[in-house]
Amino acid sequence: MHHWGHHIIRITHHPLTWVMICLVIIAGLGVWWMIEKTVQVSSTTEAPFMLEQEGITVFSPVPIHISRPQEVRGLYWTIVTAGNTRSDELLSYMLSLGLNAVVVDLKMDNGWLGFSPNEESLQVYVSHISVIEDLDARLTHWGEQGVYRIARIAVMRDGALATARPDLALFTDNGSLWQDAIGSLWVDPAAIEVAEYAINLGREAYERGFDEIQFDYVRFPSDGTISSALYPIYNGLEDKNEIMGHFFERVGGTLRAEGIPVSFDVFGMICLREDGFGIGQRLVDVLPFTDFLSPMVYPSHYPEGFEGFANPALYPYEVVKDSLDACITQAVAQGLGTQEEMAEKFRPWLQDFDIGAVYTANLIEAQIQASRDAGASGWMLWNARNVYEPAEYEEE
Repeated sequence: MHHWGHHIIRITHHPLTWVMICLVIIAGLGVWWMIEKTVQVSSTTEAPFMLEQEGITVFSPVPIHISRPQEVRGLYWTIVTAGNTRSDELLSYMLSLGLNAVVVDLKMDNGWLGFSPNEESLQVYVSHISVIEDLDARLTHWGEQGVYRIARIAVMRDGALATARPDLALFTDNGSLWQDAIGSLWVDPAAIEVAEYAINLGREAYERGFDEIQFDYVRFPSDGTISSALYPIYNGLEDKNEIMGHFFERVGGTLRAEGIPVSFDVFGMICLREDGFGIGQRLVDVLPFTDFLSPMVYPSHYPEGFEGFANPALYPYEVVKDSLDACITQAVAQGLGTQEEMAEKFRPWLQDFDIGAVYTANLIEAQIQASRDAGASGWMLWNARNVYEPAEYEEE
């Protein structure tokens, strides 16, 4: 030990040794400075950055969000469509005809997530079948084409959440999970965990590259044997409208405060009533906490005799225009904003499916014109199979 100690003393007293030590220290400081700058850039840049090390280039997946078009002209895609070649076909169709937005499901119809989330708490709800493996790449591609990307999240109708968390699910007096008319499972709108799941999923979608988060099935169930549905949290003491009001405030208020654009889907008929329609959807409760509201004003879904029409599906312009006018009038009367402000808040879902009538280009274009005449900020076409009837979408 002493023998090696003498050698060390002699080496450290050599002049060249101190020069080498200084060079090593300077080099180390330089590396530290470069790493520090890289960390600073990665935390502030809005675009992807590169770090080259030993010939390897690493890209950071920081998404670039695009601005909302002045008039949103959108199509609905299931997550299955979004994950296969059908999305390429529809993208070409959209770009050739002036459509500029896409609404993409994040969940399968049974509630399971069809993509792999980065957030660990969400991974328990991922489908065992990988539906869309390259979500980030696809979002980037759609954005590069100038397409406004909206993530659609079904909330209360969610078989995955109900299965994973039966303590949050609606049930029957025999202890089984309650089902609606088509066999879907539902979760309790009064459960804070339901709202938090929606918030976390919305954050994930925005961080991955979606430009807006749209929530659907934001209500109490409307069909099935409603009287047999029991709730684990909701006790009936609070009105359903109040319960949903808390939900809209918690979800919409939280995400908007973080700079994330939010929209909600509601029944078109709520524009004609102010009592919540028995499902907890009132304009006065949702409009203060959303950027846009999307009433589903499908003419085929209005009752026989609406506005005097034996078959409302044959009168798409009148049904859509009257519904949106009623929405705007009601919102203004409730002191939620001016006529122009409220008109711009609405962006309806329009019918592109054959129920009540064969929906030709003329009937689709009539709905679009009605939306424009009402002053809406855009519109979206719904077809559950994602098969759309070609029409004139751009304003002449």
